[in-house]
Amino acid sequence: MHSFWQRLNALFFYTLSCLGAFAFLAAATTYFHEAEPRVSLQLERIMLRRIQSAGHDQAILSLAIDADLRSVFNWNVKQLFVYVTAEYETQANVLNQVVVWDSVISEPEQAHIKSDLVVNKYSLTDQGFGLRDNEVKLVLNWNAVPATGLLTLSHAFDQIHTFQVPATYA
Repeated sequence: MHSFWQRLNALFFYTLSCLGAFAFLAAATTYFHEAEPRVSLQLERIMLRRIQSAGHDQAILSLAIDADLRSVFNWNVKQLFVYVTAEYETQANVLNQVVVWDSVISEPEQAHIKSDLVVNKYSLTDQGFGLRDNEVKLVLNWNAVPATGLLTLSHAFDQIHTFQVPATYA
């Protein structure tokens, strides 16, 4: 005959095993979801400044964002972390990636981002003076935060916007 504590232990771990199996099955069903987001990213204005005292270039960007990420949401997505990165090369670094704008989206209704004038939250700052007359690519990225399962990272590499930073400071 088993004691009360042995029976309680068996019941607890059986329940925990069932919950773990259901969580795994729930996460596995979302991998068959095919999202088809539409993304359009444009640079509206740029102002390049030289910060002599700090020893770096700084660019202030105005962006036009039209991103329909509603198809990314499914029943397992709690929220999306959406951000725009500026990528460029310098002599010191082969790849520089700087986040210039971000947003957290908690509802599918909010997942259609449409704005003609978005000023970057975070300035595009180079560690030296490598921004001037350089080619910069803007990429929209997003992380899907699930209720259960793996955190996924996606990029809109098919909708990269490339621009040339001015050769003169403002």
